Amino acid sequence: MYSIITALVKLAEEMGVTFHYNTTVEEIIISETEKGRKNKKVVGIKIKNPRIVKYDHVVSNMDIYYTFKKLLPKEKSPQRILNQPKSSSVIAFCWGINTTHKNLNIHNMLFSADDEGEYKAIFENKTISDDPTVYIYISSKHVKEDAPDGCENWFLFITVPHDSGQNWDELVKQARKKMIKKINRIVHTDIEKHIVCEDYLSPPIIQKKYSTPFGAVYGNSSDNKFASFFRHSNFSKTIKGLYFVGGSVHPGAGIPMCLNSAKIMEKVFSWK
Repeated sequence: MYSIITALVKLAEEMGVTFHYNTTVEEIIISETEKGRKNKKVVGIKIKNPRIVKYDHVVSNMDIYYTFKKLLPKEKSPQRILNQPKSSSVIAFCWGINTTHKNLNIHNMLFSADDEGEYKAIFENKTISDDPTVYIYISSKHVKEDAPDGCENWFLFITVPHDSGQNWDELVKQARKKMIKKINRIVHTDIEKHIVCEDYLSPPIIQKKYSTPFGAVYGNSSDNKFASFFRHSNFSKTIKGLYFVGGSVHPGAGIPMCLNSAKIMEKVFSWK
């Protein structure tokens, strides 16, 4: 998946695009036009120093919730959209494994024996399941250089509710224990003794690291048939030159959807 990013960066640089890395945007600067307060336009962004950089067009790929809460604090927020229920999240681990497992592939799903119980735990009880479905991704099965010889790199997660005040330190400990128990039973291993390095993500960490409200990895919830139509559009109807892309806006979450949001934004840009 990361090759999509590197390919797009390479193409953009060949077309003359300049990337400014490790540069925090603090605010999108909006100005009134000569027609008054109802006619606004983008004039630039404020970055750390502080410094204003002038632009006629700005595209935000930050979650729409924080785009308004953090980058557009002076503008009226679309509260109906921002207040919609949020999606689920994940507890994820990155493990360096000092052995290999021939009975695992690149993508692996260890399913719950009780789907209904898992869904109830996540979406009704706002906690983790006693028997969670575990996804395991091992890229070194395909790209050998991703792990040392005789080793594997594991990225694994379970679905959990978004953050609504749970004790996540405790839930992470429980999740790790349950995941290890399930892996040992199904894969026929003693995985904990093979973990040589580890990192993890939980909803609060996801929120802080990626500016994702409540750690909800799919933005607003998609729990009804009209959810896609309730997402924010890819452009502002009140601020000229302001556009939105990513999983929290139209048409939805997931890599294909995010790429389509950029395609839609580009078409809208060309029309304007």
